Amino acid sequence: MTRFSEVVKVDDRGRIVIPGSTRKVMKLAPGAKLMMLVDDEENEIRLTPFIDQNANPVQMRVIMADKQGALAKITAAIGEMGINLLYEEAHVLKKGVEAEWQAIADLAPMKEALSLDQVKARVLGTKVALEVEIKKYD
Repeated sequence: MTRFSEVVKVDDRGRIVIPGSTRKVMKLAPGAKLMMLVDDEENEIRLTPFIDQNANPVQMRVIMADKQGALAKITAAIGEMGINLLYEEAHVLKKGVEAEWQAIADLAPMKEALSLDQVKARVLGTKVALEVEIKKYD
């Protein structure tokens, strides 16, 4: 295991350069995809590289019924498709009525080639998902 810290500077266009030593240790090649998690309460930004360079990351947002087992049905449908969940969080919008679930997922390991509309339809097919948005990352 290698641990070290680096100080980087944000340029006038909001960019940072990942130092060569870090890119080497993390095996980051040009075009590598990273997941960025921002926590403003902790004043923290965390970058996590996707292990698979062929990752197909998407952002999912689901409005669902706020009832017991709803999230389990949605994640079971996603698991049945072979989609890999990388990050997720959920919270109640209206107690006993609606909740929101957001996730970053990798579609690359899907068991069958499905379009985003087909994935959305299968999540809606759980009967607990009320709205589904899926956005690809470029």
